[in-house]
Amino acid sequence: MAALLNRQRMECRSDGAFLYRSRPFQLLGYEIKPEVVFTMVWSEQELLIVFQHIRIQGLGAFERAIRFSCEAVLQPCSEGLKARVSASLLMDGDHPIALVPVPLRRRLADQALKLVFARLERRCQGGLKRSLNRWLETEASPGRTSSECE
Repeated sequence: MAALLNRQRMECRSDGAFLYRSRPFQLLGYEIKPEVVFTMVWSEQELLIVFQHIRIQGLGAFERAIRFSCEAVLQPCSEGLKARVSASLLMDGDHPIALVPVPLRRRLADQALKLVFARLERRCQGGLKRSLNRWLETEASPGRTSSECE
């Protein structure tokens, strides 16, 4: 996971989950700073990543109205790494944002998810490949000792 996320922004919690604090970035005119608590489970063939709790700072009044969920599966394959991701963005029906017409809310949510996935795709195509190669070189080096949260 450290190959995908910046280690300085990620901490291993006592319950086995991880807390990741993203650096701020622009999204639909807002400067947001997501914080995500997630778990990972490795099976024989794939890594399952499930977001347990997401807090998106910087959305002002919309912050409490939006719930984001995400689940990803990473699987090594002969061509490299295959990923499947499922994400959703839900808006609270009791929040004043519910007065905005549904088609407009859907367009905004769709645009927000596309921007998030575009950012994730850039990270996977660039940083993930470089970090995986560095990690593989480190793992293959003699005298290497593993740490608990890697």
